[in-house]
Formats: sequence, structure tokens, C-alpha cells
Amino acid sequence: MTTEVTVGSTTVQPGERAYGYLTVGQLAAGTEVRIPYQVLNGTGDGPKLCLESTLHGWEPMGAEIIRRAMQKVDPKALNGTVLCLPLANPFSVEFGGTVESSGMRVNPADVLDMNRVWPGKRVNGWLTEQMAYVLWNEVIKHCDYLVDMHDGTGACDELPVAFPHAFPSDPSAAIGGGVADGIGGDSSDVNENLTAEAMAAMNEKIRELSIAFGSSVIWWREQPINPAMLSGQAALNGIVPLVVEAGGACTIDDTIDQGVDCLLNILKYLGMIEGDLVLPEKQIMVDNYVVYRSLEGGFYVQEPEIKLGLEVKKGQLLGRVVDPLTSEIKETCTAPANGIIVSRRVRMPINPGGYIAHIADTDAITWERENS
Repeated sequence: MTTEVTVGSTTVQPGERAYGYLTVGQLAAGTEVRIPYQVLNGTGDGPKLCLESTLHGWEPMGAEIIRRAMQKVDPKALNGTVLCLPLANPFSVEFGGTVESSGMRVNPADVLDMNRVWPGKRVNGWLTEQMAYVLWNEVIKHCDYLVDMHDGTGACDELPVAFPHAFPSDPSAAIGGGVADGIGGDSSDVNENLTAEAMAAMNEKIRELSIAFGSSVIWWREQPINPAMLSGQAALNGIVPLVVEAGGACTIDDTIDQGVDCLLNILKYLGMIEGDLVLPEKQIMVDNYVVYRSLEGGFYVQEPEIKLGLEVKKGQLLGRVVDPLTSEIKETCTAPANGIIVSRRVRMPINPGGYIAHIADTDAITWERENS
């Protein structure tokens, strides 16, 4: 039997949708620090699913995907509860910007990466830690599943891609990574009693969720879990996490609606809404995915045939970095692997280290499926 759900100061009855803000505090001049949320409380029994986006302000397109997807969900026909945090780090959206994007990766108030401070701190914590603490304790830790949404930043567009991060097979190597610079120590209550059986069970749930997402490419990673990252902290607390990316360049294009289909696939897979999964003709899972960055700065001129989803050969020309004054070719950019273009630069100015492309390595396919 479903019951009412309370988030912050908002109580949502079965079959209802509500919006509100989580209050964290205020800045020096009195600006209120608050984080928006949406809650859909269903009429049938089901899981609690958290849809979160924009830990990094230069990746805001997940918020638009969540908005569009939830407009297609009727709470009266929903099983379980969906808790949405579309703008988890709002100051990083509203302030800053670089050649790469209109927002910032970090919170401009304390220059911390929100994806390195989980589960946050209320006492002796920087603002970003306090924001994470509120998000974790008010919403995320009460959920059964988490979809952590990212995108191609303000410089690149991107196909929907699942990035499942699973436990390694060796329990002694289960936990690794570190916290953000400047927060003064580990921010996590790490479960040191992980068993191989528990990790294998979590990995299977993550794997099945990543396939159900319905992206054409899945990048499977078995690496030590970083408890300071949201997905890692969730997995260590028994919440099934899935990191995904979709959209980018702060642009509304067809990857946004593709992302909506994928997000609704998660709800269908979990039995929260009715309907068949919307799947591509073919899905592949790889264990190698190349993030290709520039060496030089200038203007990036892409080859006209380089499109999202294009299969390229190692050494194929992707584009050139040119001097914006003299037209001198400063760098010739070629594909570092055989693979599929998942994300590509669409913004002309580029600094050294700027994204050129993300390529799913088709020589590293570990699973594939044809969908009828």
C-alpha cells in the first residue's frame, strides 16, 4: 500500500506531483542556498528512484531530459516514487564559464567538485559538502536506485551512453580514489565488510540496469569504487547506481529526446510505468572508451563527415586545430582507436586539454545484442 512521501517541507500524497526546494543556508550577502526538487508519488507499490543531474554546472542537459521525461509520467499510473534533483549544484549552473562551457564544473562558492565530497558534511564542512549532506540525507539515501546524469559539457554533443561503474572482483581492491582537494580528510562512512558475494550481486543489478537504459553504447568499468563520488557512495550503501551521459553543448537536439526514451526505459524496467523498452537496433558493451583531448589551443575545425554514431578507423582524420589569425595548422587530430564517435566537439575555440571526441573502442566489445 502506498503512503505519502515527505521531502523537505513538502508532503506528497499518492497519485500526486509536487515541487519544492531543499534549504541549505545562505551566502555572505544573504543569498539563499537552495536546491530544487520534483517528487512524483505513485499509487502503486514500487521502488524509490532518484533521478539526479548537474553535479557539474557545465553539464546541464540532464535537467532538460528529466523535465521532459517526467512530463510523460502520470503519478496516478505510477508504481513507486520518483525523486528528481535536476539541478543538484545550482550555483555551478548560474555562474562562471570557460571556453568549454557556459557553467562551471565546480561550485564557484568554494571551488569544490560536488562529485568528490559524498556523503557530505554538515559540521565543519565547506558549502559544497553541506549541500551534498542535505541532498544525501533528505533524498538520496532513502532511494533504492539512482541515475546520475551527465553530458558532453558545453563544448561537445553526445549520444546517450551508460557508464556503469562496478566493483572489481577482488574485495581487497574494492575501494579507492579520494576526496576533493581542500576538504581535509575522508568524507565517507565506508563499509569495510564488503563481501565478494555482495559485490557480485550489486554488479549484476548495475549491469542489468545499464542494458535496460537502452543506449547503443555501454562502457563497463570494474574499478575500485570511490566513496567520495556519488555513484560510489550509493553502491556502498546498497543503492543501485547508474552513471549516464546524454546531450551536451548546452543545445537542444535529437539526443535530448533519445535521452528521454532511455530515462523512461529505466522506469519501465523497474515496473514503475507500463510500456515496452525503446531500444536501438544494436547495443554493445565495451571495456575501453577513449577520451581524446587536444594538445594545442586555437580554433577547432572538424571534418564535415564526423557525426555522432559514426564508426571510425584508427588514424582517421577528425579535425584540425588552426591558428585563428594565420590559419596555420597547429594540430592534426586523428582517431586514436577503431570505434564509434559517442561525443564530438562542436565548439570552435579550444584550449590545450579541450575535448575533441569520445570514442567507444570497438576492438574492446565484451557483449553485444541485436534488438528486433
